[in-house]
Amino acid sequence: MKKFWNFFTTIIFCALFILAFTYRENIVNFVMSSVIQNKQVSLPNEGANFNNYEFVFVQETDDFHVNSKQDILNVIYTILNHGVNDFTFYCDKNYENCTNDLNEITKDQVLLSTINNFVSPYNSYEKIYFKITSYGEVNLTIDKLYSDEEITNIENKIKEFESANIKQNMSVKDKIKAFHDYLINNSVYDKDRAKSIENGNDSSNNNSHKANGPLIDGIALCSGYSDAMKIYLDKLEVPNYKISNANHIWNLVYVDGKWLHLDLTWDDPVTTDGSNILLHRFFLISTDELNKLDATGHNFNVDYYPETQNS
Repeated sequence: MKKFWNFFTTIIFCALFILAFTYRENIVNFVMSSVIQNKQVSLPNEGANFNNYEFVFVQETDDFHVNSKQDILNVIYTILNHGVNDFTFYCDKNYENCTNDLNEITKDQVLLSTINNFVSPYNSYEKIYFKITSYGEVNLTIDKLYSDEEITNIENKIKEFESANIKQNMSVKDKIKAFHDYLINNSVYDKDRAKSIENGNDSSNNNSHKANGPLIDGIALCSGYSDAMKIYLDKLEVPNYKISNANHIWNLVYVDGKWLHLDLTWDDPVTTDGSNILLHRFFLISTDELNKLDATGHNFNVDYYPETQNS
């Protein structure tokens, strides 16, 4: 009887082993999914560059178990907005299309770069990496566009500007105009690099594409102008974000109860004789006014920037 029992036990053990080996991936996924659903996830304390503006396209969230494509976008925005370099979030067990939606988002560089437009340039990414497991764990790693040294230099330059140009009794509009004029008067558009980018052979290593370009180096592309302006608008605690298309980027600003366009690049035109010109044609104008001035260079996806329809 004992021999039979030992033989029977061995058979059961072997059968269980075979089943476990055969369905090992399903078992692992089940166990991991069960653990994940009960995992508590929270962001570290918000950084100095965090903003709490409310937008339509993406919103802050504290739920990091996603249930929809919009949830994924909100989580990515929240992670970037808080200046986090590495973070893990999870697909809800009932979100069957999560992996497909994640793969679709990670391949859409226009969509991902659009999210950058809603966060502080200091927190925006230069490169962003996704690692997606079969059991619904998603790791996000971010390489920042700005170094700590660059941020310090930019902040010092803005303090220098404010000390020389900003008075306590100035309105918000006057402060924005002072910074607009300061940037344009102290920098030139980087037409050579713009031409290289247009031709697909940009090899420049200057900072014209970032805020330190116009603020410190005196040279700027549209992204440099718009980054510098967004940093200053955030400092004024004025709701704002950047608007971009395939060829251009500028600012949208909420002031005096309206969302208005602000484009420093087009207010700093390139002239044939090299003279510097300061304009205010694209300073805090409505969407209708923008379209009347230029209906092609400032085209944009309204789905990304619905606030523009209220200006």
